[in-house]
Amino acid sequence: MDAEIHVREVGPPQRDLLVAMYDRFDPPGAAFGLPPHSAEGRRRWVGRTLGQRVNMAAFSTDGEVVGHCFLTAGQPGSAEMAVFVHQDSRRMRVGTALVQATLAWGAAAEMRRVWAVTPPDNRAALRLLMGCGFRLTRSDPEAELEIDLAATVNWCCASPGT
Repeated sequence: MDAEIHVREVGPPQRDLLVAMYDRFDPPGAAFGLPPHSAEGRRRWVGRTLGQRVNMAAFSTDGEVVGHCFLTAGQPGSAEMAVFVHQDSRRMRVGTALVQATLAWGAAAEMRRVWAVTPPDNRAALRLLMGCGFRLTRSDPEAELEIDLAATVNWCCASPGT
């Protein structure tokens, strides 16, 4: 990894650390209006994300959150993934580490399918997700990608922190 980070599961005690990352996020509202533009909107949104199935955060060596990935409730055995990496930590494999750790959690929870939606022109998100084993299932009006965890063996053996 290009940057020394540590990925771990987070919850309500880390709310302020997540909000602090999103307060520094540029541009706010870049993907489907997320993170929200207003400070209060970001606080409420982070609170809601912490109520989802799992939240993983990437921490820098100085303890700042530099990335966040979470799974939302879906059909039994499936969930939607969202991943956000602070602009100063992009292109350092932070997103890859977050996605791998989140997929490993999903596999351990016996999830079969994880999907993600992104604007079709978000090349970085598409490259990240496809590099982690997702396949594109739709590209108009938004890009939808999915991964079958039961059929995917290779990524689960990789160390999430690398």
